[in-house]
Amino acid sequence: MTDLDRLLQASTQLPAIPDVVQSLILSFEDPQADIDTLAEKISHDPALAAKVLRLANTAAYGGNRRIASISDAVMMLGFNTLRTLVLACGLVGQFKHFTGVDMRVFWRRSFRVASTCSWLARSCGQNADIAFSVGLLHNLGQLLLAVADPVAAQEVSRLVDEGEDRFVAEMNILGFTTVQAAAELASRWRFPRDIVEGIAGQQMPLQQDPPSALAMIVHLAIVLVRGTEAEVDLDWLAKLLPQRVLEALRLKPEAVLSSYGELAGLGEELGALLV
Repeated sequence: MTDLDRLLQASTQLPAIPDVVQSLILSFEDPQADIDTLAEKISHDPALAAKVLRLANTAAYGGNRRIASISDAVMMLGFNTLRTLVLACGLVGQFKHFTGVDMRVFWRRSFRVASTCSWLARSCGQNADIAFSVGLLHNLGQLLLAVADPVAAQEVSRLVDEGEDRFVAEMNILGFTTVQAAAELASRWRFPRDIVEGIAGQQMPLQQDPPSALAMIVHLAIVLVRGTEAEVDLDWLAKLLPQRVLEALRLKPEAVLSSYGELAGLGEELGALLV
């Protein structure tokens, strides 16, 4: 048994995923998924329904429209977007407290990455809702490590705080990365293959064969979010952008840079409402 396998055994210590979220995960690969059944399941969970409606009425989704019920959300948002919102609410609602992890910081950053993924996906002709889901899930391996081996998690965090690259720190301490753990966890939760590959390839997306567009999107989103967190200027951000990834996604650097101000705020409202 590998060290990664031992870590994944600890996934049983994670909070149980709500039934409605499990149904949603299976629906990714079910072309016959019934939106009315989904709406009914959400309505039977008042706390989840309230969170979904709160998100549905943000500027990112509701705009100037008032979404007053799950039925309204079904009609105005459609199945894919509603599924994305329920997935986000369900995971945040269950994954609240982990020793050594500031969950407010964790989820707000996850929402920034997810929302940036969604924006990038729309810009290069990919599915924005699926890209959002990959961005939201991309960092779950760190939560699993915090549960399974808090001492190792703290040591990795210490090295990262001192300037060590997280990939290098994790490989030296664990022998694997939390990205690998997140991808395997998503696979065990029965997310579709494209989402699993999007998570797995986020560090070095061009080394995948074939390269995953979702992995490239997450990789680029992480670079952009790091740039906004560090408050770098456009000239410095231009140096950080992975040119080959931009070319593979057929995105022009100037188009991304011109939207930098918009990207900086993406996800803030969503994260603030849920955590």
